[in-house]
Amino acid sequence: LLKNSMRAVVERAKEKYPEKELRMGDLPPVVVVFAEGAEDATIKISDKGGGIPRSGMNRLWTYSFTTAGNTSEKIERLKDEKAKPVMAGFAHGLPLSRIHARAFGGDIQVMSMQGYGTDVYIHLSKMGDVEVAVP
Repeated sequence: LLKNSMRAVVERAKEKYPEKELRMGDLPPVVVVFAEGAEDATIKISDKGGGIPRSGMNRLWTYSFTTAGNTSEKIERLKDEKAKPVMAGFAHGLPLSRIHARAFGGDIQVMSMQGYGTDVYIHLSKMGDVEVAVP
């Protein structure tokens, strides 16, 4: 989830300033907040990476949706030993992250504002007696 936020921030900056060589100070921060309640621990990840269109929100949790380009092209690039490692676009990160959160009695919620950024909330239960059905 952090990688998704960082990638969104960098890609948005590259779109806004295509001629500029970006430096760390040119990018808005990805902010992570940890909070502990009586029943759960929550992690909030906030970015200013441009957000997700509302039309794409339903597809976030599918294994075929990615915003990082063509998956089959990435698989081909993996065969080239000299190519840079592929870090995004296999469409497994969000669905698997939600399965893991639910396995610990929690969940993941995504709130996005297209044109601005995205907030992701990861809730993890602190209760040791929570039974969870994992798909």
